[in-house]
Amino acid sequence: MKKTVCGLLAAALVFCGAGAQVYGASENASAVGLLSAMGVITPDSGGSYNLDRFATRAEFTKMLIMASPYKDSVSTAPYSVFKDMSTSHWAAPYIRLAVTNGLLSGYSDGLFRPDSTVTLEQAANSVLKLLGYAESDFRGAFPDAQMNMFKNSSLSVGVSGVVGAVVTRMDAVNIIYNMLNSNIKDGSKKYAETIGYSMNANGEVDYAVALSKNMNGPFTVKNSSWDSELGLEELSFAVYKNGKAAEPSDVKLYDVIYYNQSKTVIWVYDKKVTGVYEKASPSQNDVTAVTVSGKEYTLESSNAFSALSSSGTLRVGNTITLLIGRNGGVADAVSGTTVNTATAMYITELGSKTYLNTNDQEYLSKFIRGVSAAGDEIESPTTQIWPKIGDIVKVDFSGGENKIEKISPAMTISGEGDASLYKIGGTQLAEDVRIIDTDRGAYTTVSIQRLGGVRISAADVLYQEVSNGKVTSMILDDVTGDCGNYGIIVNATTSTTREEGISGGYTYLLNGVLHSLATQDSSFKISAGPALIKLSGESVESMSNLSKITNKIRSVSETEAVCDGTVEKWPVSSKIGVYAISSSNQYVQATMADAIAAFKADSNVSCYYDAEPKNGGQIRIIVIGR
Repeated sequence: MKKTVCGLLAAALVFCGAGAQVYGASENASAVGLLSAMGVITPDSGGSYNLDRFATRAEFTKMLIMASPYKDSVSTAPYSVFKDMSTSHWAAPYIRLAVTNGLLSGYSDGLFRPDSTVTLEQAANSVLKLLGYAESDFRGAFPDAQMNMFKNSSLSVGVSGVVGAVVTRMDAVNIIYNMLNSNIKDGSKKYAETIGYSMNANGEVDYAVALSKNMNGPFTVKNSSWDSELGLEELSFAVYKNGKAAEPSDVKLYDVIYYNQSKTVIWVYDKKVTGVYEKASPSQNDVTAVTVSGKEYTLESSNAFSALSSSGTLRVGNTITLLIGRNGGVADAVSGTTVNTATAMYITELGSKTYLNTNDQEYLSKFIRGVSAAGDEIESPTTQIWPKIGDIVKVDFSGGENKIEKISPAMTISGEGDASLYKIGGTQLAEDVRIIDTDRGAYTTVSIQRLGGVRISAADVLYQEVSNGKVTSMILDDVTGDCGNYGIIVNATTSTTREEGISGGYTYLLNGVLHSLATQDSSFKISAGPALIKLSGESVESMSNLSKITNKIRSVSETEAVCDGTVEKWPVSSKIGVYAISSSNQYVQATMADAIAAFKADSNVSCYYDAEPKNGGQIRIIVIGR
């Protein structure tokens, strides 16, 4: 292979020149992936996006045009109006469009200086113009007026610096990505909508739709010559696996690949679902969806149809593995013995149900359902009676009756998580390590960054897999608390009688929905207020109050609260629950933006946490007005 790929999202500190400050290039995998798919950025001949390098004026101009309504007007005809640029300069057509439409300008000496760096105020001014702002909209002179508007908007998310700061390519990516997700001047729509892209339910550019515009695939990796089969062997390209920068060597058998038309970027996915092929809909002769592990999946490719239809080799009743594509549909399918001969899994569910065998005869069987250390969903019929939710077991799919064996905890990893070195204590983790945190059958995927500074004991590690001396996957036992449900206990009453003992009645809010609970469980010794509510299915297993930060809070952002006291920085959960107290003393669901605005307005903002950060805790609930 001739291609190489750099770590695209490595953190970089850059010096910003006279009158500026040192600042960091913020990492944003979503931005890099989206802008790459759109053709706004392209890798060099070695497959690198050089994100930590300063952006030149020529490079930024091309990025700007490719994210503008003028992207389809780029001409290959020779043209230049600047003395320091030949008509054959690669950026000449982009610069002509940018200058003609007032997005950028040359210097008073008649030069454009295409190889000079871009300052933050120049970049800010350009994107504000694309959003529809004119000189008359700025209060004051350039650059202060433009920078004030830039800094006080979402355009500056992930970008820091002052007037004169030099923009890195990662800064430019963040600025343009933020512009795509910003409202145009009149507020009628997002900027991305003006250039033909749709928005998702969160009001952000629909990543899947954007990729689909220039996407080929899915392609199933079935041998080591996959690059030759795709015509990539002699090309330089960047690799993203499950949304993260990767290397060609990270592409494994039975991964699913998509690639853009220019073959400069490939996207790789490895999510799999293993279980019994329960049903083909509407029939196996004309299958458009299949049910595996109790869940229905839509087919998204001809390969999937060939494998799962009556003309293929997989039959209802077989144990199979679905290869899941980028949109959650079935990209392909293979026999369960092909990929998962023996797999460790964490049990999330037990039950019994009716299956069909390969002769279309019904049979009733117990089953276990769970998730592998790699994050793959697995279900297996079983005749064993000993498995319970929370067990780690090895399931062998080598043929006949699936064999299940319990696995004991590894008990070999302990220490503090170090996200920069990819270590836990003295144990080295692979850069693409998969980590799953669990609690009573619930599970969530966590990153090594989430574990930075968190103390982990040997008893916290239920399972680990090691390759070439590095841990490649781990299953943890409630290290982060991220499996919990955090809400508000609105009312809590308890009573004690000689006949019935302790009983309780509770109403609580979860995700803005009010629930009621009556119980004889004496363990629910809880008062009204923010709480951790642990569920088993839809049943409440336990409830406990969260702790309130009592020290003075200095600042609040989407990621952390800075406070006085021993713990200075408290991370804010990515699933933070925010509530405001209404005039009628009711809890009303709010947003993090509401909490930040309330704090800046000196309103009362209270932050509640489950544990200190060193023990995996975060701020889980914020209440405005109390």
